[in-house]
Amino acid sequence: MTTDTHEPVAGDVSERYAHPEDIIQDQSLTRDQKIGYLQEWEQDLRQLMVASEENMPGTVTGQPADSLKAVSEALEKLGADADKKDSPAKSG
Repeated sequence: MTTDTHEPVAGDVSERYAHPEDIIQDQSLTRDQKIGYLQEWEQDLRQLMVASEENMPGTVTGQPADSLKAVSEALEKLGADADKKDSPAKSG
């Protein structure tokens, strides 16, 4: 039985991968899947930062800003910045 273990699940990317670079190195993913995972991770981090600003800390350890920078750098390596058009800096 074959199952797709790379189906995006909200909030699951940072549990599946320890660092954004791990996504880039995953040879089983297509470029589009890698970008999708990184964008999902980016969205989660932005929401965590907004929640933190509103005194609703999340359960994620570490600095979300540092993680967000790493995700942004990974997206840039994949050339996703060229694919992204006028995305907001932060939601919420």
